[in-house]
Amino acid sequence: MQVASSQRPDEVSDRAYLRGMEGVAAAPGSARAERRREGVSVPAPSSRTLWLVGFGAWTALALLATTQSALSLTYRGQTVRWPSLLAWGLLDWYTCALFIPPLLWLVRRAPLERASWPQRLPLYLAATLAFAVAKYALTVPLQRWLFGAQRTLGGALASNVISESMIFWAVIGVLHAVEFYRRFQEREATAMQLRAQLSESQLDALRAQLHPHFLFNALNAATTLVHRDANAADAMLTQLGELLRHALRSDPRHETPLRDELGFLDRYLSIMRTRFGDQLTVERHVPPDLDDALVPTFVLQPLVENALEHGVRRMHGPGCVEIEARREDDTLVLSVRDNGSGEQGMAREGLGIGLANTRARLQALHGSAAELRLAPRANGGMEAALRLPLRFVPER
Repeated sequence: MQVASSQRPDEVSDRAYLRGMEGVAAAPGSARAERRREGVSVPAPSSRTLWLVGFGAWTALALLATTQSALSLTYRGQTVRWPSLLAWGLLDWYTCALFIPPLLWLVRRAPLERASWPQRLPLYLAATLAFAVAKYALTVPLQRWLFGAQRTLGGALASNVISESMIFWAVIGVLHAVEFYRRFQEREATAMQLRAQLSESQLDALRAQLHPHFLFNALNAATTLVHRDANAADAMLTQLGELLRHALRSDPRHETPLRDELGFLDRYLSIMRTRFGDQLTVERHVPPDLDDALVPTFVLQPLVENALEHGVRRMHGPGCVEIEARREDDTLVLSVRDNGSGEQGMAREGLGIGLANTRARLQALHGSAAELRLAPRANGGMEAALRLPLRFVPER
């Protein structure tokens, strides 16, 4: 029932990042990730297990019926011959069980559903009656041969055809319950797959939106250097081209280890140092035990870009950007801080493409379990704090 390398270190870092984006599967803990991984598979017991359960259930019914017969004989003061009584009961119930496969076939091919049961009910009535007759046509000769019983087919049918038909109808009811549950599982799995595909499509669209936004801002920054420092602008465009070439070659997944995310961010910051020169200082505080924590790909760059554009760029003196990762129980907190003007930074709470995109990706990946908040710092500047479930790269 079927219910050693010649590559430069920075190239190695880039490729490690891109490999991570391609190969890291979501770890247990993210419901959306679990659904993407499972697809439409419907967990179901094997056919062998179901047949063993059916055999056990039918044997239990035979034992119960035998016990009932023994109690009746004892009450009437008759001798109970257990071997023959048990053999009789097993023969009676096992011959009945022979008709479960055709009943299962009938239930799967022509189930009694709301729209079709009036037309199919006569078919079921005829089938149960025919199976009851066939059952006793098989059982009566065996009882004569094995036990010397003086029975006739007509007498057996007159005594048992209605009760036997009721047993078949009980089986039909159970088979319908199993079949409808199987269909329910399939519909749930299909709906789950559609929701996962929708989430994947949304994430792909958001990622496709983010890359042109990053490219536009980086080219705009390079444009400001062309008339002031042509050599710096040329170096910046060369670094940008190399970074984008590696990024566009990949088909990234939506999560990557924090180590690789920071490696990719270092390449972006090297471009920004060409633009800002000695004005920019970057501090990073990331404990080694969080290197393998999973984070959304390309999640830190929009936060750092926000700090540079709305904090450091507006300052007349040195600017500092701090990047911190810390653990709070089962939560990973990523913070990006700058020392710009907190009042100027209040406008940053608006939904620019980079931050709005980051918020939308967090919602698609983790729902209400993740959040992004921007707040002014007490000593000036702004802090962008990203909180998401702490999960690590699965061990292979």
